[in-house]
Amino acid sequence: MNNELLMAVAASITAFGVLIAAMVAVYRIAKRVDDALGIDKDGRSVADRLGRVEHQLWENGGSSLADRVNNIENHVIKVSSQLDIIRDLTIGLQKVQTREMKIVESLERPAPRTRKKKSS
Repeated sequence: MNNELLMAVAASITAFGVLIAAMVAVYRIAKRVDDALGIDKDGRSVADRLGRVEHQLWENGGSSLADRVNNIENHVIKVSSQLDIIRDLTIGLQKVQTREMKIVESLERPAPRTRKKKSS
């Protein structure tokens, strides 16, 4: 009976140890979940933090990320159209200069001489 009592005590201690280990594991998991979903060091909850992120996703009059992206897009379109105008003017000037150069070259070149045929 002494062995049976010793085995029962050992089994009880082992079961108690396993139960304590399981409780510690559950506590650690609960602590991680609470840290992730609970209140952060500034006292904000997940809902508060997501609300701030959501605020940035839609236009609201200038302070959101969407407003800033739209503003940049409008500036890019404006600069792009100005570059197109400058490119067209530059290409047009090059064509005019090329035509003028051809005219000047033709004026500077003496006209070809034609030989008179001798009559026999």
